[in-house]
Amino acid sequence: MIPPLRPMLSRRLMISALSTFAVLSLFGCGRTEPEATPPGGATTPGKKAEAVSGAFKVALVTPGSVSDGGWNASALAALNQIKGELGAETQNVEAKDASTQEENLRSYASKGYNIVFAHGGEFEAVALKIEKDFPKTLFVIPSGRTIGTNTTPVVLNLKEGAYLAGMLAAGMSKTGKIASVGATKSAVVEEVFKAYEEGAKAYKPTIEVIPTAYTNDWEDVGKAQQQTMALLSNGADVILQDLDQGAKGVFQAVDETSKPDKPVFAIGTNSDQNALSKNILASATIDITKAYVPIAKQVKEGTFKPNDTPYGMKSGVIGFVFNPAASAPLSADLKAKIDEATKKIIDGTLFPANSPAKAKP
Repeated sequence: MIPPLRPMLSRRLMISALSTFAVLSLFGCGRTEPEATPPGGATTPGKKAEAVSGAFKVALVTPGSVSDGGWNASALAALNQIKGELGAETQNVEAKDASTQEENLRSYASKGYNIVFAHGGEFEAVALKIEKDFPKTLFVIPSGRTIGTNTTPVVLNLKEGAYLAGMLAAGMSKTGKIASVGATKSAVVEEVFKAYEEGAKAYKPTIEVIPTAYTNDWEDVGKAQQQTMALLSNGADVILQDLDQGAKGVFQAVDETSKPDKPVFAIGTNSDQNALSKNILASATIDITKAYVPIAKQVKEGTFKPNDTPYGMKSGVIGFVFNPAASAPLSADLKAKIDEATKKIIDGTLFPANSPAKAKP
């Protein structure tokens, strides 16, 4: 279990897309924006855990189905690896609405779980609200932005992969128009699409980036398919998506529309989705296992303190994976320029959407 922790120093606000926030240091996955911020941006100090004695118990609460092939599926894979590597007792549950999210966080914490991975920024307000009632449980919030006493954000710079996706989209487009489909219009998600546009214009300044279409639903396949069809009808021929289960609707629309003489393509996010279609050019990935497993190890050893250090491509948490089975090949020039940009991001000389210089080594 996680005993009382020692005070931590500070945290960084991470939503620069809103004018009231100056710095965006994350984000990821493209998840829902956290609901609450301490008054005046004040930080709740984090504390360091002692080593766990007895059974090591780890839970996962996801906002959607773990069969989505993306954001939630990757969290389950991480949980299973924690179980295998650390001998943890594990459980997971899906909680889509605010009431069941709080109920499940409280339930696992009251049962003595050492860690509850609450898989999305939408869980942050709840975790900060209840953490004082469960000082021996660490709440882990990917795409969160606030360090609590025993709540930690996991800062994910998915925008680094999205920048490369933009370069790829601009280089592969035949119509000169590209687009994107997202779930919710939050600062977190918009940063991903901002980086996508930056990368596209860096490769081809004349490319037209159609404004993002939003479904207002992470899971709805039909809505995503409908929005994608509308974008394709408007001339877009490469679509980046940032959805959960709904991503399948984007891929279905692309598969139904693509013709040998008029190909259209999609780009995946959050997990490697390349196997889902030959019309997926690549995936901007989050290997959440590389963040979750080290956190779990440190908690078990008693060395973890809540922090907001971002994970980007340098850490290996964020990646960009080309689809070897894609229906259209990349030109040598496009591949070389994407490789060059990747190197600059890792070296810390290219900062998509104002990514911070500070990064997880």
